[in-house]
Amino acid sequence: MSYFLHGSSGHTGMGWVDLVPRAGKLYIGGLYALYQTDLIKAAGITYVLSVIDYDPLLQQKFAHLKHYHIRAEDDPNGNLLQHFSATNKYIDEGLKNGGVFVHCAMGKSRSATLIVAFLMWKYKVTWEQALEQLCEGRPVCDPNLGFKEQLQVHQNMLNARDKEEAGKIYQKWLKDRFKGEWWEWDARHKRLKASL
Repeated sequence: MSYFLHGSSGHTGMGWVDLVPRAGKLYIGGLYALYQTDLIKAAGITYVLSVIDYDPLLQQKFAHLKHYHIRAEDDPNGNLLQHFSATNKYIDEGLKNGGVFVHCAMGKSRSATLIVAFLMWKYKVTWEQALEQLCEGRPVCDPNLGFKEQLQVHQNMLNARDKEEAGKIYQKWLKDRFKGEWWEWDARHKRLKASL
């Protein structure tokens, strides 16, 4: 499968279209990978999940692919958690009907978050285990601190007794969640690590 790394540079740990290990035909990358139509076709990709804050003419240029678009920035205050249930089902459906390509701008944070959420849901693993699995195929993957917190909440929701309890976990997080500038997230993370 090394041909999917066409156009990549070894020092960045990023290919155009990188396969997620042990997850079927699930791929991750950045926006510009979509324009490598030979790679998209060779990978058997029929479904695209875009998580990017603008519409880069995806609907017109890639009308032959099934497409799901979430408008979101790579911002630790953004709420990707609200989309996990729908994106998990979309990825699952896509894997039954071909290959799935999940992308953001660079294929590092937003797209990684959605794939980690899917792996947790599908394979009943922790978010750390899912991220480790993803990084085997694309070492640069690293959700921002806010998204990592949301993955932990997602894990708590998946481990809930029922949908009602999961809903309460989500609502509590929504009400109490931390919001701040990037540097505040960083400082908070360092304080939390130091207290462990």
